[in-house]
Amino acid sequence: MSYFKQGRGFAYPDYEPQWPPEPPFELLSVRARVKVDLENRSIEGSAVNVFRALDGIDVLQLHARDMDIRGVRVDGAVAKYFYDGDVLEVHLPRSYQRGEAFEVQVDYRAVRPKAGVWFVPTDVEGPARLAYTQGQPEDTRFWLPTYDYPNRKTTVELTVIAPSGLQVVANGTLTSKRVEGGLSEWVFRLDSRIPTYLIAFAVGDFTVVEESFDGVLLQYVVPRGREADIERSFRYTKEMIRFFEDFTGVKYPYPKYAQVCVDEFVAGGMENASVTILTSATLHDEKAHVDYRSEPLVSHELAHQWFGDLVTCRDWSHLWLNESFATLMEALWRRRELGEDEFVYDLIGMLDSYLGEYERYSRPIVTRTYRYAEELFDAHSYPKGALILWTLMNLVGEEAFRRGVNLYPTRRREDNADTDDLRKAMEEASGRRLDWFFEQFVQNSGHPSLTVSWKWSEKEGLLELRVSQSQGEDSLPRYRLTLEVEFVGDGWKIRRAFEISEKSHYFPVKLPSQPKAVCVDPDFKLFKALSLDVGPEELVNIIRNCGKLYPRVVAVRELGKKGGARHVDELGKVLLDENEFWGLRAEVADALRRIGGDSAAKLLLDSLATVKHPRVRRAIVRALSSFRGDRFGKALAEVLRNPEESYYVRAEAAIAVAKSRYSQAFEELKKALEYPSHNHVIAASALEGLGLLGTEEALEVILPYTEPGKPLQLRTAALRALGYFAPSPRVLDVLEQASRSQHPHIRTAVVVAATRSPSPRYLGILEVLRGDVSGSVARRARDAIEQIKKSMERGEEYRKLREELDKLAEEERRLAERVEKLEKRGA
Repeated sequence: MSYFKQGRGFAYPDYEPQWPPEPPFELLSVRARVKVDLENRSIEGSAVNVFRALDGIDVLQLHARDMDIRGVRVDGAVAKYFYDGDVLEVHLPRSYQRGEAFEVQVDYRAVRPKAGVWFVPTDVEGPARLAYTQGQPEDTRFWLPTYDYPNRKTTVELTVIAPSGLQVVANGTLTSKRVEGGLSEWVFRLDSRIPTYLIAFAVGDFTVVEESFDGVLLQYVVPRGREADIERSFRYTKEMIRFFEDFTGVKYPYPKYAQVCVDEFVAGGMENASVTILTSATLHDEKAHVDYRSEPLVSHELAHQWFGDLVTCRDWSHLWLNESFATLMEALWRRRELGEDEFVYDLIGMLDSYLGEYERYSRPIVTRTYRYAEELFDAHSYPKGALILWTLMNLVGEEAFRRGVNLYPTRRREDNADTDDLRKAMEEASGRRLDWFFEQFVQNSGHPSLTVSWKWSEKEGLLELRVSQSQGEDSLPRYRLTLEVEFVGDGWKIRRAFEISEKSHYFPVKLPSQPKAVCVDPDFKLFKALSLDVGPEELVNIIRNCGKLYPRVVAVRELGKKGGARHVDELGKVLLDENEFWGLRAEVADALRRIGGDSAAKLLLDSLATVKHPRVRRAIVRALSSFRGDRFGKALAEVLRNPEESYYVRAEAAIAVAKSRYSQAFEELKKALEYPSHNHVIAASALEGLGLLGTEEALEVILPYTEPGKPLQLRTAALRALGYFAPSPRVLDVLEQASRSQHPHIRTAVVVAATRSPSPRYLGILEVLRGDVSGSVARRARDAIEQIKKSMERGEEYRKLREELDKLAEEERRLAERVEKLEKRGA
């Protein structure tokens, strides 16, 4: 095996390997004093960075983006500097030799930064009501002149001056607070070493609720008026800390853990050391709680305090060390809280997420070929990496894996790590060589894809099991795998483990009698794509007789492709059984959608009267969106109108009503814009539905929601919905104005709209966004440009083909005329 599969569709031809900077210094501490001016949406302050030379150094570079630099001092003396708007080059008064420490003070001001620190509301003129930071991956430089790359870590002292009456939270312990005039000064200190992208603060009208757990101060910081939602969203925090400490064998590393909810957050959550910032959308009422939970987000960000904060990836190519571990720990918490089926279904969702991305591109998990660090925050770094860690845990055993999980952050505590550091920790903990494992799963693109079939031989009394590797060319041709299979018979179960290393294997399995079901990878221990090359009756047997969730989900999905009307009743038994796991029932609803036909449609419609579980109801409504006509539209509209339904079921119904082509869809969706819901999910879905209608009257309703001042969720939904309409001058003007929004979610929505109806008329807007300050927006814009150009090429190819066909048709007509004339002459 060797390192040679680099993937497809991820790196553009002009991409070059990204190597981390290697500055000639250590960063010992950052002391910053910043005044947060909400009135003028600016930061004014002084930052002192303390360095230790690693070699002779007389010039150093700090990252400082779009700032007004007012002065630089080195060890108290005025220093010369050069500033180009991105890098601040400081000329030291002398050459500092290895081991010598020195400090650089920068006085500066940053007005309306394009990133790094956000003033809310984002696109509305006038004073802001809150401010918060978001430094990852390399945006701290927009508000704090410092070294802004993860391979240097530092202690932090942050003084924040803000309007009195507002709350301030930041990394570490609050050491002092004083009020003078209309301003308050808050001083925070964190003595643990962290990368600068984790330096954070938030200023706003917050309510702060505190408690203590095992010597750690816990703070729950929410917008004033949302206090009632704290318990519902954060009640498991203490148990999560205990669980992660037990699993890793490493105590929570900081003196405090604050969870701060802010409006218009640019991410879902950000694991700033000791002070996680979260979207306020995670706060929810009791009605939303029936099918919305904060625990996945809360556990993920908390897990980062160990994986990402205590030990940090050395550079972005090893980002998966941060994100995959946090994603796996999130799933393991889910197993502890909700049980095995929830955990396995979470793993299935991870695989689906990765495979969805894999349809567009593939890359090695560890890759240096990228342009923007944001490009690596994808399903390869999150769910794929988590599934690989889960596979590793099953390979070496949970006990050995946990020993490795302990060694890894213990040895790299408050330091950086790369994938080799993790491999060495796991090898030492397990006593096994694992270079082959990391090479095949982490350093190469793609994944194993297994096709499994079987046939019973009554004469021989054995089952003939065949396993083949059928992965694509961007994957290794052969993977080394261990595949477990459970055989279920009358009164017996036999489990076998098969070693897979060739393209195809034949395994004769002696069994007491013909099995009722063959359950492949029953506990979902192995990262792979799986297809079953067996008939529908075998799939039904798996659904009936396998006691584990994963084989049943695989069988239901396969039956959706291979089954027919005669299997609807069998699937209906699962769908209507309230004792079955909700995820399996949701899969059945989708399988019925795939099978289609009158019997499946009737079963889905009738099930709305009896099925209670909100997530299953969502799946049923989603499945019904594939059926057309007022019969379905009317039933879906009743769901949409019903205030007893959960918010998310009604939101799903809004889109389904539009897709059903219901004659009254416009009226129903217009009314739905006024239905209150968590995170505006019903109204946002109604806007999406109106877009799907594509009518002029629908456009008139959508357009006002694109304006600044509307809730972020509704504004982004409205802008995305514009993508369903022809790019008229009016639509283009709205999208062009939105493309200049300060908020990246708005600019992303513009790109999404352009990709929904790829037209060359969007190219001007997209070319501007291709140079966006957000790497994520820039990459999406470039992808959209490529999509439009390919669409244009296909259009040109189609035109040429049409012309050729027309020429052939004309030649055929003329030939027929000549033949007819010759025949007449002959006659």
